This record gives sequence, structure tokens and C-alpha cells, in this order.
Amino acid sequence: MKKCTAFVLGGGGSRGALQVGALRALLEAGIVPDLLVGTSIGAANATGLGLWGVNQDGIAALERAWEQVMEANLLDTRVSQLVLRVMAHQPSDRALKKVENLMMSFGITHSTTFYMIPHARLGLVSADLETGKTVIYGQDQGDSVMEGLLTSIAVPPWFLPVKKDGQMIMDGGALSTLPIEPALQMGATEIIALDLDDATLIPKDNLTIPQYFEQYLYAASRRHIQLEMKIAEMQGVPVRCIDFLGLVKTPVWDFSDYRALRQAGYEKTRQVIAVWRKNPPVDASLLALGDEQ
Repeated sequence: MKKCTAFVLGGGGSRGALQVGALRALLEAGIVPDLLVGTSIGAANATGLGLWGVNQDGIAALERAWEQVMEANLLDTRVSQLVLRVMAHQPSDRALKKVENLMMSFGITHSTTFYMIPHARLGLVSADLETGKTVIYGQDQGDSVMEGLLTSIAVPPWFLPVKKDGQMIMDGGALSTLPIEPALQMGATEIIALDLDDATLIPKDNLTIPQYFEQYLYAASRRHIQLEMKIAEMQGVPVRCIDFLGLVKTPVWDFSDYRALRQAGYEKTRQVIAVWRKNPPVDASLLALGDEQ
């Protein structure tokens, strides 16, 4: 089987800034992907890197894009009002239009297909609420990148699911918040996964109803990740996962702390790579390029 190194980028809203720093550290170490698979904000990061380059120039372009995201205020922070509007059947497409216009400013239009992504194969993961299955845009290279992005980030209450061909497609994190299994389906033979899940801000006692719900979502997400890790193990595909526990103090819809999170992600990943080099796994091929530098 042909070697295929995959970067798997999980979902997590503004925590995606951590991945930007992590990607810079990985590329500096000479660890370069053949395949990029992302869900939700990870899908956006994967698309940027695939479009602009799996190198330092591509990272610089991704960092500039995040500066624009930070300034654009894409997600309304008045979450309770958004929920009430949805419950009252008065959803707004304001966030969707903002994201769509921003993507077009980056050169991604509705006619951009995965054939046109030049630097690495790309997979964007969404969830079909009708069947309970993941939808992987990019398996068919003629898929629309814009559609893949807009469905992968379609998390309520900011975005509504997209209805298409009998499917109800929404944020990929609903079924695969760290899309290891989709990467396997696309041929990954070794995986580095950037996991944005973090429950450290949820109190352990005297939880409010919203906090109970947040803990419930976290538990469901961890179950998905555990199952997908087990599938990779059964297929003999090594997965090395980097988490960023305790590094985030802002909610997932607040992008204002982007620069600090990017730096935190960079520093954490450099530390992890140093540990990998001191204690390499049996299959150390992912570090081969970095060790030569």
C-alpha cells in the first residue's frame, strides 16, 4: 500500500486557532501531509492549507486569513437570542452569507472543485442527520469545495442544516468531531490528529443545565473519537494525537483571542514533537523528514 500521511483536524470553533500554530510547528519539523481531512473549523484550516500550500508560505497565508476571520465577527455572540430566533422559526442566514463572502475573497467560489486544490488531497467531513452517516466531500474530486465547507461548519444556532438529495447535512462534528475514520476511508496509512475537544472549563460540581448539556456533548464526542481510534488500530494504521487541554479560556464562538491561541498551539506541538523524538514509536516514519534536518 502506498504511504499516505494524513493530518486530521478536529472541530472546535475558535479553538481552531490552536491548529494553525500546531500546523506551523509540524511543517517546521519536516512532517508534511499527503492528505488533509477536517471537520467544522478543522475543515476550514485544511482547505486553507490545501489551497495555499503545505509549507511555510501556506501557513503564512492561513494566518493572514485568520486575521480576517478575527476582524469579521463571523459568529454572533448573542447565543441565547439566536436560539430563541431558531425556536421561533425565524432563522437568519447572516453568518452563512458572511462566511460565503469571506471564502470568495480567498478565491473559493461555488465552481471551485477538489480537482483545483493543488497542494494535497483534501477531505471535508459533514454529518447527514437523515442516515446518521458522515458525508465526505472530496472523495469525488468533482465535489464543490464551497459546499463542503459550508456544510461542514453548519453548526446550530448560527447555521441551519442543508437539505440536499434527501439528506439533511450539517456540522461534521455531530458524528465525527475528529475525523479519523473518514481519513481511513480516503487511504490514510498514518495519521497525526489535532484534537480540539476540551472539557476543562466545565465545572465538576453544581452544574447548570447548559453545563450539563455541554458535558453531554463532550462525552458523546469522546465516544466517537474512541471508536474511530479503535477502527484505526484494527486496520493497523498508527495515530498520534495532539490535544490542547487547558489552553483555551474563551467560548468557541469568540475569535478575539486568536493570536494567543495560535502561539499556544505552536508551543504545545513543538513540545510534543520533542517528546516523540526522544521516545519514537515502533513506526517512526512520520519523523523521518524532521530527523534529517
